[in-house]
Amino acid sequence: MAFPIPGARPTERQLSSPNTSRSRGRPSRSARGAALTALSLALLAGCGGSAASTGAREPEPAPAPASQEPFDLDKALAREASGLSARDVRTAAWSVRALAAGAPKVVEKDKMVSLSIPIGTASPVECFVYSSMLDSGEAIRQFIQLLEPGKAEIARILPWEASVHRESPAMFVQALYLAATERGKAAGLLKIAMHADRAHPIACVHDELGYVRTFERLSKELFDSLEVRDARPKPEYTETLILRVGEVPIGFETSDLLRDEGGQRRWFTRATMLAPTDPKTLRIEDEASNVLVDAAGRLRGGVWIESSEGKANHRIELSQKANFQYEYSGEVEGKKVQGTFSPAAKAWLPSPIGTASALARLLKKKGPFDFKQQEYTPAIDPTKPVDVRYQRDASGTVSVSFRTMRLVGSLAPDGRPESFEVASGPPKLTLQRAYVRGKL
Repeated sequence: MAFPIPGARPTERQLSSPNTSRSRGRPSRSARGAALTALSLALLAGCGGSAASTGAREPEPAPAPASQEPFDLDKALAREASGLSARDVRTAAWSVRALAAGAPKVVEKDKMVSLSIPIGTASPVECFVYSSMLDSGEAIRQFIQLLEPGKAEIARILPWEASVHRESPAMFVQALYLAATERGKAAGLLKIAMHADRAHPIACVHDELGYVRTFERLSKELFDSLEVRDARPKPEYTETLILRVGEVPIGFETSDLLRDEGGQRRWFTRATMLAPTDPKTLRIEDEASNVLVDAAGRLRGGVWIESSEGKANHRIELSQKANFQYEYSGEVEGKKVQGTFSPAAKAWLPSPIGTASALARLLKKKGPFDFKQQEYTPAIDPTKPVDVRYQRDASGTVSVSFRTMRLVGSLAPDGRPESFEVASGPPKLTLQRAYVRGKL
């Protein structure tokens, strides 16, 4: 069973907000439309790091009023827009509903459509609807890089919301930044929303102090209202888990059970982590796996990919051989790995579906249980399976232990995670099921 637990755990102190009470400035303008469009096209092309050369427009300093009244940053951050109305936007492939103060500007490009949505403020909300799947974390990282080092200094960056829309997760991030101007420091607030839709991911960006709830409401309306003309078949089963440190959402894992035309079942998982390492920095990681599952729920093979900060950490392929032997190959941290292993039980390893089915049977029985098995988790060790232990005590609490990690919580009746907490000191790191549909 895969649990999206980050390698480094931030502390509560690292999640605290810096003191920005002395910042002066007025609302920043929007990031240049051309820069955002260039970045969005680069994301489609997989050009990691290309955003560094496309800077957000520098916020303007506030003119000194006659009364010399100090700029009220808290008041500017609390602003919200009003009077927005729903407006339909249609293309040949899809339609959405945008909350706007005027008609959205629509520009169609190859594999992407950009929407400039006015909200009655100095800057419109810029959204991009793609036609192929993206790594959510990498997309967010490149939008953050619109704040060029040397021109803008991030004072605080933090995810503030994680939610599920049309069976796909969305993450929301805001970055309060300062920029040097001829008249002193000016403040800006970059807000990013990324919806990990399977067919048409949507990214929204707004660069202006305040309007946080307006931006969130507008983005969620887009995500919820997306209707695709040629929709793909829905997976037989789908679930999304949200990871939090305290009350702060820092990531998601979403898994789909798919069946190919030939009947082959696949367990397709995507995960994104946005873990604060200090008030000014996020460690951003993406993971994806495509696991082949046989009729008995056993692991036939698969591909696992992990990347962080725009660079691949590992890419591992696994396949069954004769006599309960598996062969693995790929790269880990730039080094090639290849070899074979045989599970200790001299049997094929369980897939996530097989593990869930075994646990679901145990959950139906009364009383405690103690269940051990080996599972393949290349993020922990690509060269051999990992020993995992599932226990339920007399109170019904379930613990999952592997290596030095121990999680405590509950399983859903289908054997998948319902709610778990890492059982080792502050801060409180939790994993919670946010959405599920279908049966395994």
